[in-house]
Amino acid sequence: MRAIVIDDEKPAQLHLERLLRTDGRITPVQCFSTARDGLHFLANERVDVVFLDIGMPEMNGLEAAEYIQQLDQSIRIIFVTAYADHAVEAFELHALDYVLKPVSSTRLAKTVDRIAGIMSHNSQVAATAEVQGSEPVPVELDTEVPGLLTFKHLDIYRSLDQGAKKHKWRTTKSQELFAFLFHHREEWVSKEILLDKLWGDVSQEKGLTHLHTSVYQIRKLLKEWNMTGKLEYNMNRYRLLSGNLVSDVDQFEKSMVYHVITSDNVDDLRHMIPLYRGDYLEEHDYHWAQAKARELRRKYTALVMDIARWDMEHGRGKEAIEQLTILQEREPYSEEICRLMMEVYASMDDQQGILRLYHSFTLTLNEDLGYQPEPETSRLYKNLTDK
Repeated sequence: MRAIVIDDEKPAQLHLERLLRTDGRITPVQCFSTARDGLHFLANERVDVVFLDIGMPEMNGLEAAEYIQQLDQSIRIIFVTAYADHAVEAFELHALDYVLKPVSSTRLAKTVDRIAGIMSHNSQVAATAEVQGSEPVPVELDTEVPGLLTFKHLDIYRSLDQGAKKHKWRTTKSQELFAFLFHHREEWVSKEILLDKLWGDVSQEKGLTHLHTSVYQIRKLLKEWNMTGKLEYNMNRYRLLSGNLVSDVDQFEKSMVYHVITSDNVDDLRHMIPLYRGDYLEEHDYHWAQAKARELRRKYTALVMDIARWDMEHGRGKEAIEQLTILQEREPYSEEICRLMMEVYASMDDQQGILRLYHSFTLTLNEDLGYQPEPETSRLYKNLTDK
């Protein structure tokens, strides 16, 4: 096994290198005093293990680990730190293990045992796969893909099948980080923006620790559930590629490109209505999602009203009223919805329906807001009831 040591303290470098040579199972290739020098070496050379100090100037070990993972996810990272509180956080991140300074030969031997055991296991798995790969195996198409719900509440399911396992987020912040990166999916988001939006109420050092731990949790989810998406890191920026993840909001927005409702698209568009379980990320109250939530709510309202008009024009007044009643529960003060509902009742020649609706709407406006219906709404009511 080949390894490098990255530590800004020369005595610590020499001490760790001496212990590794004495153990004999890992061959130190080279020592580096800065993370940037070590990363430059890794970009051109293949190693198995990196012993990485956490507390270094310019670029600390936690940040360097992000770049190492981008270069080669198979590299085993062993964090070396003088602070026990950082040690636990480091272990939560990308590390196979961590050791506290000053490193003892006994503690290092346990780390090397662990590395050797994992490397041996991986070699056996690879050999078995190679043997099996030489035999013809029937190929079955895996149609299961992970599903993401964002309307009302953020939930990730292992597949689209009913009853599929739902992911349990370890922390609310790892959930919010995933939501934020998915919100900006396919786009690079700087580390500074993430810290400001999600961890603006804590110190930068603590925020970075929480960020790195949350990134680890998301990458762990992507890997364990065999998602094709990736959480990438480059130039102090993160980007989430959604891969095979199917989301309700993507399906909904792709359907919103229609120009008019026709007999060819009305049934497909009807299937989009149940996707809208509530406002976008409504129960999480993320301030950064509010503009998107308002935009999607407008699209949903317009869709239901467009389909209701189509139903009214094609003699499906009852179906139109059912959908508009549900919509009015979400938008109880909407004059447009009220007017359309009165028109639908009129198309059904239901004068009592118009009367009930108008008086109920007027009462709601007056009691809740102290308002009267707009002149346009009152005129339409008068015109429809005078007939």
